[in-house]
Amino acid sequence: MERSRAMSRRELVLRGGALASAGLAAPPAGARQARQAAVEFDAQGRLLSLRCARSGRELLAAPGSGSVFALEIERGGRSFWLSARDAGQVTVERSPGRTVVRYRNLGDTGIEATCTVRTVPGEPLPLWRLTADLPRDCTLAMAGFPVVDLSPLSEGRDAWVSGATKGGLHPRPSAWAPGRRLHAAQPGSLAAAFACYYDARGGVTTQARDTRGFQKAVAIERTRDAVSVHWLQSCRGVGRWDLGYDVALGAFGGAGRQPADWRDAADLYKRWALRQPWCRRTLARRTDLPAWLRQGPAMVRFHRGWLADIPSIDRWMGAYWRRRYGAVPLIVAYWGWEKVEAWVTPDYFPVFPSDAAFRSLAARNRRLGGRTFLWPSGYHYTLTFGRRPDGSFRWDDRARFEAVARPHAVVGRDGQPLVGDRFWLEGGQTAALCPGDPWTRRWLDAIGEACAERGAEIVQVDQVVGGAFPVCWSASHGHPPGPGGWMTDVFRLQLESLLAACRKRQPGAVVCFEEPNELFIQQVGLQDYRDWEVFGQGDTEPASVFNYLYHEFLPTFQSNPRPRDLLQAAWCLVTGQMPHLVPDRRIGPGPAVENGDFEAWVGDVPLGWDRVGGWQGEVWTGECARDAEVRRRGAASLRLRNVEPGQTVQVSQNVAVGGGLRVGGRHRLRLWLKSGGASPGASLMFGAFAEGLRPTWSGGIPVPAEPGDWQEAEVSFTVPPSSVLLRIMLHLAGPGTAWVDDLRLETLGPDGTWSETARSVVPEDHAFMRAWVDLYHGIGRPYLQMGRTLRPPRLECAEVTDGAWRRPAVLHNAYEAPDGSRAVVVVNATSAPQRCRVWWRGAFVALDLAPWRVRLLRGATQRGPSPGAGRGASGRHEACPYARWA
Repeated sequence: MERSRAMSRRELVLRGGALASAGLAAPPAGARQARQAAVEFDAQGRLLSLRCARSGRELLAAPGSGSVFALEIERGGRSFWLSARDAGQVTVERSPGRTVVRYRNLGDTGIEATCTVRTVPGEPLPLWRLTADLPRDCTLAMAGFPVVDLSPLSEGRDAWVSGATKGGLHPRPSAWAPGRRLHAAQPGSLAAAFACYYDARGGVTTQARDTRGFQKAVAIERTRDAVSVHWLQSCRGVGRWDLGYDVALGAFGGAGRQPADWRDAADLYKRWALRQPWCRRTLARRTDLPAWLRQGPAMVRFHRGWLADIPSIDRWMGAYWRRRYGAVPLIVAYWGWEKVEAWVTPDYFPVFPSDAAFRSLAARNRRLGGRTFLWPSGYHYTLTFGRRPDGSFRWDDRARFEAVARPHAVVGRDGQPLVGDRFWLEGGQTAALCPGDPWTRRWLDAIGEACAERGAEIVQVDQVVGGAFPVCWSASHGHPPGPGGWMTDVFRLQLESLLAACRKRQPGAVVCFEEPNELFIQQVGLQDYRDWEVFGQGDTEPASVFNYLYHEFLPTFQSNPRPRDLLQAAWCLVTGQMPHLVPDRRIGPGPAVENGDFEAWVGDVPLGWDRVGGWQGEVWTGECARDAEVRRRGAASLRLRNVEPGQTVQVSQNVAVGGGLRVGGRHRLRLWLKSGGASPGASLMFGAFAEGLRPTWSGGIPVPAEPGDWQEAEVSFTVPPSSVLLRIMLHLAGPGTAWVDDLRLETLGPDGTWSETARSVVPEDHAFMRAWVDLYHGIGRPYLQMGRTLRPPRLECAEVTDGAWRRPAVLHNAYEAPDGSRAVVVVNATSAPQRCRVWWRGAFVALDLAPWRVRLLRGATQRGPSPGAGRGASGRHEACPYARWA
């Protein structure tokens, strides 16, 4: 009789706590103990104790709880789960430094599982291993191991942190509602294979010591009585099966008087990681990368609208970048270079707007120190793009896919290509090609070489997040069907062959991919990082986990910088990321709103405006277009139209607070509007925002429900305190048509008259970005680009609230350069003056910081510990205020 419970793969990933079992037994004599943790099993093979060896603190929710492991078995066309509680017989063998528990005849299937827990001299955590023996008619599809149910921690605020690609600290799992769960997979959303659950006294950390790169995930769930944690590995196990690596799992705590922190667990993981192949060479020792990449470059990104107006790129590069930043190397990324439309694959060439124009642009920028950076969309094959109301598409490539690419596509277990909706394709779909097929790798290599031939010196394999692609079940591609280490192997081969292909055209070429994965550090030259994107997502707080672990190995950049978001920029600066500028066409004097008369266009989008494709999972498929027939004056107006219920269209422009647009100033948005009939309540929308896109004001102009002639409309407002951005959202929801023309932003002067609002001569974030670029490229480069991230020293300052994040007003971080010297970087991340005290040279140093001011304290090697904090920087005191740019 099988004592098991059916559970899907998804359920195990998301419901680790559901695998718990109960039971009590007297502890055996002699527990297996490592330096920081002790583990005990009872005679029935149940986990009896998991405690901190230093403090004696018990971390299990209940003795005998937890199922230790869970196996998904496929047999006879069905699948079911088995765990330790399904064992027909259990034996426990103990020897010095090792406990072996054998679980025989699981669920009367003849399956045997063996769990080994051992301690190793010098290793602070117990090492866990799982093997299984399966009858011929059984296949192991998933293995959850180890599965532990932990006590909700209550000594100070508890938190969960994993090595997720985007980082992030998830506070108070003890207070989560039962059923709330998180998981991250590697390859994929897990960049480093560790996680920890802790409070101020310490907690539990778990590490997958996997150098091969099997498909695995780490998960946490809040159950009624516990916080359940486990790893899950996808596999195709038959006969004798071995997990393939050890899992280190045990207790950890803070050092000395300092409270425990996720960095304590990360330090334990890094002790092991530094001995692995991906840490073979630091950035300072890499000889395979071009010299300019190691000289502290900055980055800028131009989208398709800029490419449609190449002279605007030339003006920005010459009149702004070259004039104000000189010879600093600049990575110039382009989005929307693809022939058809942004992210439409694989018919990329000739690129937009033409091959000749793009080659010439790349060559001009190269003479100014700009290095072209293109992002082909990995293994995505666009089948359709731009769904029309009648069900047709603006781009339909399904016939060519069937003729050319279908044999090389990822297929499911049913043998059919995997096809999925993609929000960025506006109602379209893609299939995925399989890199396990050598044809696919050659296909992507050819794309990379074609990019390099057009001037690209950096090529990113985009949309293969964390090196992950869908599991392929083909038996004809040259790889084993189903998940396995082969998936990591072939992506590593892809990065190597892609680099070789690009270097045929660009000898100093560099490759990278979207979002980090430790397994490929030595194959890439920089890393697309998106750790700030967790900000504002519920209660998640930013935590730059990958940079803490691997900063000295790869330069990272924030992929999606927000215009004039100084809080985001301050975070990226202190976490050692590459300066990433958001360009603005509005260079020199002129109106704050660009192209408010809608005379200049890029296809169906007015120049200087963005057509928004959706929000929070919604896909907006309404139409925006140039209308030369219906206009108030000039050559054209903007037409917004939806024809189906539920459709939405939005065209937006951000205007930075600055120039004539000032906090406390009285302004109005004035436009001409014509309705062709609209849904009741339809309204054009406007809003002001503080740092972090926190709204400070919102307003709107109603769109008349009945058709009518042109009429002038306006909305007046005073810019609220702390606002940094005005967002103009020409937004129409539901069936209807509206035309907009002659939009102006105006300012009320002291004499009571209105005039068009002027922009700043330089961007409002110029002083901060200049300080960041000069620091990263100059005296801060040994730390902010080349240095090892340290646990920051103690800093005392005021706190502010940003959404759910109660954060310090002053952000800081610490680094150790390759020469052993150390530095602390400090940033006032507010719009008000701040005073702080930072531990330096064995004492607190008081700093007075103007709004958004940067300071660098650097000196010799460490002399003394920071009181109640981590391994801070100390030594000779040198302040670098950058006051001349404030």
